[in-house]
Amino acid sequence: MINKNKPVLGVTLFSFTNEWQQRVFNLESMLAKVAELKLGPAIEVVGFQSFRDFPDVSDKTVREFKAAMEKYEMIPSCLGANIDIGIRKDRVMSQDEIVEYTTRQIKSAEKLGFPVLRIQTFAKPDTLLKLLPAAEKANVHLASELHSPLTIDHPDVTELLEFYRKTESPMLGFIPDFSSSMNSVPRLFWQNLRNSGATEELIERSSLLWEKSGSPREKFGQLHAICEELNVAPGVAGQLNMVLTMFGHMPVEGWNEILPFVRHIHGKFYEVNSDLHEPSIPYESIMKLLAEKEFTGTISAEWEGQAFTEEPVGFDQVKAWRNMCEKLLNN
Repeated sequence: MINKNKPVLGVTLFSFTNEWQQRVFNLESMLAKVAELKLGPAIEVVGFQSFRDFPDVSDKTVREFKAAMEKYEMIPSCLGANIDIGIRKDRVMSQDEIVEYTTRQIKSAEKLGFPVLRIQTFAKPDTLLKLLPAAEKANVHLASELHSPLTIDHPDVTELLEFYRKTESPMLGFIPDFSSSMNSVPRLFWQNLRNSGATEELIERSSLLWEKSGSPREKFGQLHAICEELNVAPGVAGQLNMVLTMFGHMPVEGWNEILPFVRHIHGKFYEVNSDLHEPSIPYESIMKLLAEKEFTGTISAEWEGQAFTEEPVGFDQVKAWRNMCEKLLNN
């Protein structure tokens, strides 16, 4: 049941990537499981992960998807699009190619009934202006994902924010990801690194570097120096780079500036413990802010623990997330 005074909780099917890859579920059985565990009603889908004919979904795909959504009493929240600028081997996409490629995905979002299309910040203001007529015609919001390392003071974000304010179009906005406001690197990340051969000294020094202030560019140089000093194997060093790209620590107050332009939210998490607490992300503070600002949009549970395990445990993880969020929202 939807409470009009609170955010609408749901899940992105990306959370069940391990289940997809191991062919434990298909699309309909996955929606059935979401309904059984009461993880809806808001459903987010990654287009290329869920629909074989994406980005140009067929009428048959649309009929089957809408029938399943109605059967399990779900509502579409967001469709994950991809602006694959590197799809060619010889060069990146031109602006006209980005517009054509994204317009096809806007049309699929309209056919499938999704009100929001998640795009990447590769689409700059001049490109968004060319996409806006198609979005307005389809009544589909174009929302740029703000995933770590993007924060409120990142040049790409400040440029988009200024553009949104100037354009004043309700069809443009953001999808912030909780990964931008983390208070620590996930335990699972460090454990995975240990399993790959990382020493405790490497982990300790990398953790201290993550906590320091400074730009990612500066920190990458320092991280490289640490790896050279400790003679870290290339495979471990490559994994270690994630610490500066996947886990941001923008203050929660930074959300204030973007909330008027938020069209959907990715509730990123890595683990929820038995106390219904996510150790690496300040859920209590973020949810409190959303309540104070009377945010009533959709939030998808987005479990990204599959980066560290191949176990098909996505449903258990999302259930724990759901219990945590309901506890916080009802306090």
